[in-house]
Amino acid sequence: MTLITNNGRKAHIRFSGSYYIASDNGKETLIFPSNAKGEIVSLKEVGGGFGHSLSEVIGNFGSFLHLFR
Repeated sequence: MTLITNNGRKAHIRFSGSYYIASDNGKETLIFPSNAKGEIVSLKEVGGGFGHSLSEVIGNFGSFLHLFR
């Protein structure tokens, strides 16, 4: 995992060759697919968790990412 940017509420992350935005709204942190520029490309949530902070999600990103097969 590579942390590209993090402003405390939103982080741009590269993980396994793909880009993501993790966004913390104070109650939950959600993960959305993004492009290399940090622009969300779909509002379909691909991970995250209720009651988890952005730093928790960043710290163990792979476990918070839903793997759709």
